[in-house]
This record gives sequence, C-alpha cells and structure tokens, in this order.
Amino acid sequence: MLLAATTARAFDFMAQTSAGQWLYYTVIGEDTVKLVNPNWDSHVQPSGVLQIPAMVTSNNINYHVTAIDENAFRSCSELTLVIIPEGITSIGRMAFAYCTALDSIVLPSTLTYIGSMAFTSTAFFSGDHLTAEGLLIAGDYLIGARTNLTGIVTVPEGIQGLGNMAFYACGNLDRVILPSGLRFIGENAFQDCLNLDTLELREATPPSLASNAFTHAENTVILVPCNNAEAYLDKENWSDLIIVEHCPADIPQPGDNKLAVTITDGGIIINGNSAFTVSDIMGRQIAECNGGFVALPKHGIYFVSTPGMKSAKVVY
Repeated sequence: MLLAATTARAFDFMAQTSAGQWLYYTVIGEDTVKLVNPNWDSHVQPSGVLQIPAMVTSNNINYHVTAIDENAFRSCSELTLVIIPEGITSIGRMAFAYCTALDSIVLPSTLTYIGSMAFTSTAFFSGDHLTAEGLLIAGDYLIGARTNLTGIVTVPEGIQGLGNMAFYACGNLDRVILPSGLRFIGENAFQDCLNLDTLELREATPPSLASNAFTHAENTVILVPCNNAEAYLDKENWSDLIIVEHCPADIPQPGDNKLAVTITDGGIIINGNSAFTVSDIMGRQIAECNGGFVALPKHGIYFVSTPGMKSAKVVY
C-alpha cells in the first residue's frame, strides 16, 4: 500500500503590500483575518519599512486585518520600521522578537493586547528608547521597564495600556501610579514585583485586567479614585485584589477633636489633641502617640484613629 503524507499549510492565503512585500493570513471570522508566520525559512521575509494594510482582499472578499499572531514576524532580521494600522487589536507573543534591525514601531490606538516579549531582542528594545525613568514606551503603550527600578514610578499621562510583562520582576518597586485613560493591563504585568505595596489608578472606568497580572504580588493594595471601588470590584479579575478608594481630602474633623495629617519624608506628622493609634491596611498597629512624627516602615495605606473618632485614611 502506498501512503501519501500531506502537510497542512500554515496560512489561508497570501497577498502583497503596496510596497510589494508578501504577507500571509489566516481567516478568523467572516470578514477578519490575522497575520501569521508562514515559516519564514521557506519564504522571502519582509525587509526595510513594513506598512501592514488595514484591509486585504482574497477571492473577491475584503477582510479587516485585526490581529498579528504569535511569532508572526519572528526573526525577520531586516525589518527596520513597522507601521501597524488602526483596527488591529492584538499583537501576539514574540510577534516581532529577534527582528534585530527593528528600530521604530508605530502602534494603533485600537490595541487591547500586547503579548509577552512581542518586541524582545529588537533594536527598539535597546536602552536608547528607554525614558529617563527606565520605561520602554511604544506609541501610547508601555511595553517594558528596567527591572532595577526602585521607589515610586509614575507612568506618563497618555499611556493607554500595559503590555504583557510590562513591570515583570521589578522587585524593588514600592509604588506605581497609572494614568487616567488607561484601557488595559496585560498578563504578568506586575508578576514578581515582590515589594510593590500600592498601585494607584487615576482612571474611573476600570481597565481590563489579565487574571495573572499580579502573580506573586497579590497583596498589592489597589488605590482607585473616590466613589469607584464598586465599579472596580464588579469588573472581571479586580475583585480578587485589595481595592481601596483613594480620597486625598478624606480627613475627618469631628467637632473640636480635629485631626490633621501631613505626609513627610519617612512617615507622617499628626497634629491633634488626643491619643492616636496608627495601623496598616491589615489592621496591624504601627504606633501609639499623642501626635507628632510617626515613622512608617514602607509606602502603603495607613489609618490614624483616636477613641470615639472614625479613622482617617492616609496614603503614604
């Protein structure tokens, strides 16, 4: 008996860009496709400037290009610039990994997912593109950070999403402040941030959150804008975290027994006329005093209280 072996093709069809480069597609919906890796060892790799089309036609059907598959352009070592059009929502894991000459990337505002190591080992991933704070930003997205970051890091306004593993293994970070307008936080974004006490969000609408974003950092306190805790708790994956509303003006002044708390280097200064206790977010007592300076062990949420008075929440 003669046996015939067949090999499934890695793509549904191919089409040329306006510059004559061949790209390869798999149909994923009635009128949508994703870019895939055809096995570049057997096909001519795109080089130089690659402008990915927003739409492509095959067999008289017009398809919207909505995704770039994992490994789609892996090791296309002669790419120098990639322009990804509006309408693409996801870039898969290692999609452009080892494109060693890739120095410039244009990303669309429609992205909701940037896979792990999507741009690893590219020229863009070099230190030349890091901000002064040690953040790697492509367009409106934060896709990486130096693992030796310490203290408090503020992500700039205008950033719309954190790619997978954005702050992976930043073990010495105390606090990260995220901007308004943030739309998504990717997989493993804060994994192994072992000392991350607080993550402060300034966006009232909860961004989408990957279920494993805080692996080995599950005790991080999540600060959200006033009156928005319920919205976060109702959003998928947020309810498993410690959600605290951040209300900077939430300092009670009950009658004559007024309380004022000032944040300063190393701790807080309490001004008042009573005995005070200071506790952390877990209810552990940090200090008892009659006012004055109280040293705090690390950044986080603290409560200052006195008998007969509601506790004042302090974000240090």
